Amino acid sequence: MTMIAFKEILDEEGIIFSFSGTISQAILSSIGETIESEFEYIDVQKKTILSIFAVFTEQMQNIMSYSKERRLHAPNRHASPGICVVGKDDHNRYYVHSANIIDATDEEKIATKIDYINTLDHDALRAYYRTLRRSGKDVHNRGAGLGFIEMAKKSTLPLEYHITKLDDTQSFFEIKVYIEESI
Repeated sequence: MTMIAFKEILDEEGIIFSFSGTISQAILSSIGETIESEFEYIDVQKKTILSIFAVFTEQMQNIMSYSKERRLHAPNRHASPGICVVGKDDHNRYYVHSANIIDATDEEKIATKIDYINTLDHDALRAYYRTLRRSGKDVHNRGAGLGFIEMAKKSTLPLEYHITKLDDTQSFFEIKVYIEESI
């Protein structure tokens, strides 16, 4: 594929920002600044920018923590390959869409969690978040496992996800979160 063909796909999909590669905390910080600047330039409301950034950060943290392809780059510093795009759809909704390879044994746990979260309204999400946080239930060695709830709290639609089995040990996980700008 030529770069012009790639650019046409980006334009057709409304993609404002895209990243594909190894994610680390340093890269996440730099990308966050870039996204914030880009959205301020195109005159997006500050509240919407903060929501987009929060969802983007959660998705990148998930890639860094749970990617099947995690790599050790420096003493005690992990980085993981992933893909993330931020765009605007035909209905003027912003979206953050990311993907990475996960361990196939995590498929059911992820699907069950997102499916349940998608049944909750805003108040129920907040209550579920507080309950999990207080109970210590669902705590992982790299976070409290609350990222999907955080994303759902910012999203204006149910979380969209898709899991494609690659082989017996790994799957490709995608998640897309929509954020509408309030008028």
